[in-house]
Amino acid sequence: MTVAAPPPADRILRAILSTVVAMSCFAILNSTSKTLSTSGYPVIEVIWARYLFAFVFMLAMFLPRNGMALFSIRRLETQVVRGMLLFFSSYFYFHGVVYLPLATAASISLSSPIIVTALSSRLLDEPVGGRRWAAVCVGFAGALIIVRPGHANFDWHVLWVVASTICSSFYQIFSRRYGQTERPDASATVATIVGTIAATPFVPFDWVPPASLWDLGLFVGMGVMAGTGHYFLTIAYSQAPAAVVSPFNYTQLIGAAILGFLVFHEIPDLWTWVGAAVIIGSGLYIGYRERVRYRQAAAAQTLSGSS
Repeated sequence: MTVAAPPPADRILRAILSTVVAMSCFAILNSTSKTLSTSGYPVIEVIWARYLFAFVFMLAMFLPRNGMALFSIRRLETQVVRGMLLFFSSYFYFHGVVYLPLATAASISLSSPIIVTALSSRLLDEPVGGRRWAAVCVGFAGALIIVRPGHANFDWHVLWVVASTICSSFYQIFSRRYGQTERPDASATVATIVGTIAATPFVPFDWVPPASLWDLGLFVGMGVMAGTGHYFLTIAYSQAPAAVVSPFNYTQLIGAAILGFLVFHEIPDLWTWVGAAVIIGSGLYIGYRERVRYRQAAAAQTLSGSS
């Protein structure tokens, strides 16, 4: 099987740093959404505001520089599907995080890189070897430790986050598959347009006006975090293979744990941390094997070029 040429090292580093920035934004976003949802605002209103203000933020950031080229998309139907995957990921996650500790929800979502790796060989034509398949199985075992289906303490609300994670995984795959043919700012902007359109019809039936300027600021800030996070995530998946970028999603757990404790006084149980450690270890190993594969590809190209 032919291995694609590895991207330059600076692109790999740029992709990793972009992922870390995106995960930090998402941790703040999820904490803000939980704050608003537990303060009496309907979840659909929170989701709508997340997309609307993200769209406004992106217009303010990118439109003056790019003009109408910001809306120039080569594969509109693909971008619509990608945007709907992101919308449903947000919809499911925001419902689940109302009832679950932030760190628990983030830990479940950490299995997204495992799903991406499992699907990479078929959907992205990125070969996945036996060792990484073993790591995928270990990662899913870690997810089961957290979810604990059939256990007496099983909380069915985790299924919201599981559904969100599946949607997020396919969103990441679409970002990787088509990210190099689209501008990152255009892709991120179109995704916010799709989400805003999808949520708007439902908002009038369940609307609660912001009770204070603080709450309004939280709504706006949520959109800024969402827009910034998904812009950097789009950059990440356009710079490096999904299996390299995805494991760094685990950094979101750090922010979720800190914010969950500081804002909501949440302390996840022992098994959540055990499962998260298993998933993180699996993800890090997948990333390590991917880097080994690319170093081998680079060495093979060097030998081929010198012969």
